[in-house]
Amino acid sequence: MNELPSHYNGASVSLSILIAAVASLAALYMARQVAASRGRSRRVWLACGAASMGTGIWSMHFVGMLAMELPVDVRYDYRLVGLSVVVAILTSGVALFVVGRDSLGAGWLVAGGIMLGIGIAGMHYMGMSAMRLNAHIRYDPLLLAASLLIAVAVSIAALWMTYRQRHAGSRVKTTAAGLLMGAANAGMHYSSMAATSFATDAHTLIGTAHQTASPALGFTIGIATLLVLVLSLVCAYIDRVWMAQHRQQLERDKRIESLIRHSQDGVFSFTLTGRLLDANQAAERMTGFSREELLSMPPADLICEEFRHTTRVHFEEAVAGQSRNFDSAWTHRDGSRIEINNTNVPVVVEGAVVGVYTIVRDITDRKRSERRMKHMAHHDDVTGLPNRRLFERQVAKMLSGPTGDVQPLAVLFLDVDRFKFVNDSQGHDIGDLLLRAVATRLRNAVGDAGIVARLGGDEFCILLSSGVARESVEAMAMRINREIDIPFSLRGRDIHITASIGIACYPEDGDSCIALMKHADTAMYSAKENGKNTYRFYQQTMNEVLTERVQLENELRKALERDEFYLVYQPQVDIASGRIVGVEALIRWHHGKKGLISPAEFIPLAEETGMIVPIGEWVLRTACSQAKRWHQDGLGSLRMSVNLSSRQFLSQDLADSIRRIIRETAFDPGCLELEITESMTLDVGRAIATLHQLKELGVSISIDDFGTGYSSLSYLKTFPVDRLKIDQSFIRQMLSDTNDRSIVATIISLAHNLNLQVVAEGVETGAQSAFLASHGCDEMQGYYISKPLPAADIRRLMLGDDCAEEVRIPPAGA
Repeated sequence: MNELPSHYNGASVSLSILIAAVASLAALYMARQVAASRGRSRRVWLACGAASMGTGIWSMHFVGMLAMELPVDVRYDYRLVGLSVVVAILTSGVALFVVGRDSLGAGWLVAGGIMLGIGIAGMHYMGMSAMRLNAHIRYDPLLLAASLLIAVAVSIAALWMTYRQRHAGSRVKTTAAGLLMGAANAGMHYSSMAATSFATDAHTLIGTAHQTASPALGFTIGIATLLVLVLSLVCAYIDRVWMAQHRQQLERDKRIESLIRHSQDGVFSFTLTGRLLDANQAAERMTGFSREELLSMPPADLICEEFRHTTRVHFEEAVAGQSRNFDSAWTHRDGSRIEINNTNVPVVVEGAVVGVYTIVRDITDRKRSERRMKHMAHHDDVTGLPNRRLFERQVAKMLSGPTGDVQPLAVLFLDVDRFKFVNDSQGHDIGDLLLRAVATRLRNAVGDAGIVARLGGDEFCILLSSGVARESVEAMAMRINREIDIPFSLRGRDIHITASIGIACYPEDGDSCIALMKHADTAMYSAKENGKNTYRFYQQTMNEVLTERVQLENELRKALERDEFYLVYQPQVDIASGRIVGVEALIRWHHGKKGLISPAEFIPLAEETGMIVPIGEWVLRTACSQAKRWHQDGLGSLRMSVNLSSRQFLSQDLADSIRRIIRETAFDPGCLELEITESMTLDVGRAIATLHQLKELGVSISIDDFGTGYSSLSYLKTFPVDRLKIDQSFIRQMLSDTNDRSIVATIISLAHNLNLQVVAEGVETGAQSAFLASHGCDEMQGYYISKPLPAADIRRLMLGDDCAEEVRIPPAGA
């Protein structure tokens, strides 16, 4: 046997290597397509990829075989050749299936590499067995085994590289991987060919061949295969680009769909004609209707009547390509009203509007909050009445028309008398309840005739319009005074207050809101000056009075510093013995320029401004010091009575302040009597606690002006008091008025039954003195005894000095 020499056609070898490289690149791209596809598309790409890749691998091997030139004629059995193509395609399908998995474990990698290597080797040696030539084909067992191992190793490496590169974004790496795989594939082929040898002898004959092999056939097959592979690569690339765009578009669509589906805002899709195409779940929740119900009903049925025209206009603008945002309202399925914010967005496709999206947000809570904030900005939070801002706006609005068209109107400025005392004594919670009750009475009294507002504190304003006449304004003021004068029952307590009302009318008292309110305020102060619980119309002269009042207030603050206050003392006589047993200290103000100013003028002003507290401490200290000097002069245990103001009585440190003054003046507290008014005891619990603190100091306590207050007599037995002082208003008319006479007699009897002494104030005649004596009254004071005297005259009076002013001492038991 003679071994045939062989050599390779360089061009064919180069072509086979090129085919191997292109086939490897095609395998990489096909693997990407298979991995990126799902379902039916995946199966299609797996079949197409297997056909393209298998054809490429087969073509590389077949061209490589044709590249070998032998000194004999070579023909092929095309049935075996065709079968080798099928093997290559099936093997490629297995390879693509393996690398197309989501994850590639070592087991799958090795198994797939073995199957691919055996398949390629099988395809190669099947192709070799299809050769028909005058020679015997021999295989070196060692080289054959080596070629099989190389085929498996190269296949495992190729699968690994393909799996790694299927998601790679770098074209350089992909190309390098493809060239490396092609070189390995070609190397495997030519290593297999190295295991093959051809031998012949003269006795071997070749049967009939089907076709004569030639290099031209190899080039033809190679070029055709390259064209198929390149076409496959181009198609794969185009498909990849298209798929990428499709995925991006699909992702955008899914994002939009997810956004619409999961949006907390209602989203509606409309045609250009306004027909509803779709609605999300939020729209169902907001409207109360299901999606099917929404699609079957006219959209306008949801919209509240007053917003239908506006909604239609904005929709037409969206159809024209303009986005619009506006507020409107819907009617919920249950009939409730839903405040909403709408955003109309045109749907534009290739430059043309094809529909409209409407995004709807429920702003019911926001609208409710806005209304609440607006109400809070223009209404009082305690009474719910309009506040100063809204009241002034209403007045200005009524005055804003032409002068001839504005109807007469009136502004009533109301101040609650004694509210500060109630608020301080009863607590702010009771004060707020009282303000609400006053507001209710004012609303009921005014009705539809005007507007009631609270300006702050205890000040209210009332606007009467619609051409109101002066007589109607006066009737309204009288009605309000009557309503407020009725005692208020708050938490089981009866509280009595009154109101002072000032009135200014348009146009005679002013032509602006500021002027009318200012003049009504001035008139209100005039009402207070005239005894309160009344009303006053504004007069020009009131400005002068108010100016004097402001000036007096300023002077009052300086009076203590200037030492302009002094005390006088009115004697108190024991009726049974006719002896002077005490004096009541009374304050006087001698102004440096205006002379003597009546207590009726400055005491209420001091109470209102708070100056009464330091003034009251000065009175107490001065009176105690004077009484101490009298005692040192031998006047005996003359009792000193000092009035406490409401503000003093409500002070938290009242007891400490009195204790400090007693200690500073070294005065005997047993000779000090503190007078309080009945109205100070409205807060019974607090009054009892304060009175007990005072009694612990050793002082005595009397209730002044008894009979004029509104406290319950049932509490009198619980108060630790020593005396009752009958108000002079009952003494003055008791001889001519049977009611007053009965009241005086009843008070004396009541006091004695409670083991209290009785002092009568304002006694001016002997007849009054005799009546009081006949009914057992204990003490009296008044002009019948003596007018208030300076300290020096009291001293001379007590010492029997003839220089003392005339004082009438009634006979014992008179």
